[in-house]
Amino acid sequence: MRSADSRPGRRHGFARGFARGFARGFARQSGIGLLEVLIAVILLSIGFLATARMQVGGMRYSQSAYTLSQAKFMVLDMTERMRVNRDGMKGDAYKGKYTQSGTSNPACVSSTTACSPADIAVADLHAWSQSLYASADSTGFIPLLPSSSTIPAKGSITYDATEGAYHVGVQWSEMVEGTDTLRSLTVKVFP
Repeated sequence: MRSADSRPGRRHGFARGFARGFARGFARQSGIGLLEVLIAVILLSIGFLATARMQVGGMRYSQSAYTLSQAKFMVLDMTERMRVNRDGMKGDAYKGKYTQSGTSNPACVSSTTACSPADIAVADLHAWSQSLYASADSTGFIPLLPSSSTIPAKGSITYDATEGAYHVGVQWSEMVEGTDTLRSLTVKVFP
C-alpha cells in the first residue's frame, strides 16, 4: 500500500505550492521594501544629527569648564601671593587694584635691594596682569581668559571695610548660544 506522499507527481507538490505562494507574496509587496529602507535611512539620519548635536554641546561645556578652571587658577594664584605678603594685605598695597596692560616689575625685583610690601604687591599685580595681557616683546600670546570687544577679561582686588575682607575676582567673556555673556568668579580673602 502506498501512502499519499509517495504517489508519483505529488512528491514535491507541497514545496512547489509553497514556493508559488511565497513568490506571489513578493509580487504583491512591490515597493514596500523601498519604503522600509527610506524610513530606516530617515531614522538613522535623525540619530546621527542628535549625536552630532550632543558632541557640539559637549565641546562647548568642555570649553566652559576649561575656562572656569583657568579663572580659578588665576584667583588662587593671586590669593596665595596676597597671603604670602601679609604686611601688604594689612596695608593699602592691594586695595582697589586691577589687572592692566603695560605693567612692569618694580626696580627691587631685578636689583639686590629688598622689596617693600608695596613693591611686592606691584610685582604680584604685574605677574597677574601677564596672564591676561601680552607684554610688548611677546609674540603669539594667548591669554588665560577669553575676552571680547564688549566684555574684556580682567582681574580685580577690592576691599570691603565692613567685612574686613578682600574680594579677589576675575571676569571674562563667553559665547553662550551666540550671545556674548559675562562670566565672573570672586573669592574673599581675610588678612
